[in-house]
Amino acid sequence: MMSENESVAAAVAEKNETRTAVSQRRKLLSVFPALLATSIPALALGIQNSGVLQARTQEIMNRVENDGFPDVMVIAHTGEQFNFYQDLLKDRLVLINFMSIDSEDELPMTANMARLVNALGEQVGREVFVFSISYDHAKDTPDRLANFARRFDVTEGWYFLSAAPEDVVALGYRLYRTSGRPRQRMNADLIHYGNVRIGLWGAIPAHISDVDLAVTRVTSVFPGKPVGSEIRRAGPRRLNMDGPVYDSRDRYGMV
Repeated sequence: MMSENESVAAAVAEKNETRTAVSQRRKLLSVFPALLATSIPALALGIQNSGVLQARTQEIMNRVENDGFPDVMVIAHTGEQFNFYQDLLKDRLVLINFMSIDSEDELPMTANMARLVNALGEQVGREVFVFSISYDHAKDTPDRLANFARRFDVTEGWYFLSAAPEDVVALGYRLYRTSGRPRQRMNADLIHYGNVRIGLWGAIPAHISDVDLAVTRVTSVFPGKPVGSEIRRAGPRRLNMDGPVYDSRDRYGMV
């Protein structure tokens, strides 16, 4: 059994140990900000030397500024070159689809887009702009796209665009929100429409069986009241409707 003096000595020793631990902890906390301040610039400088940090930062800033779109270089059927977002999309009402000339017979994207463009009438080129992006970069040259455009009497405000294959896929990812393994080409199964100024987007099947309804869908993102048919209540597909059937995974089959 400890004597009174031994108990007092033990208590004093324990108190001193506690004070020492607290003092060491405070000292560590006092130098940590200095260590952090010197370490971060060194780390950042090392990354910047390799260009990784700077490139990644710029990419993030560009995506935020451009509503997530890569501002890639595209060439129009008119021979003009554009930055896709800053020159063509920014603050506009737009229609976008993916196509290729050689696939037109199998999937008539341009023929269907032409029906929609004709239904929109004088709004095209004035209020809404149309961009058909080829995913066949090797074959769909600007000259070939120009000849193809003449077949459909393309009006001012409708552009056929070509770009590097990786840029086309990047644009497709932004619109389709795809994930998983990178694709070699984009599926041309939808027509995308959007009000870029406010970031409001939608899509309709590439096969347009009801032009009036398609116009209503597209103009629903326009300022003011949509034109075309009245908004219809959602419900089952009509039994007498022709064309592909789309489900939530965008798979389709013929009725």
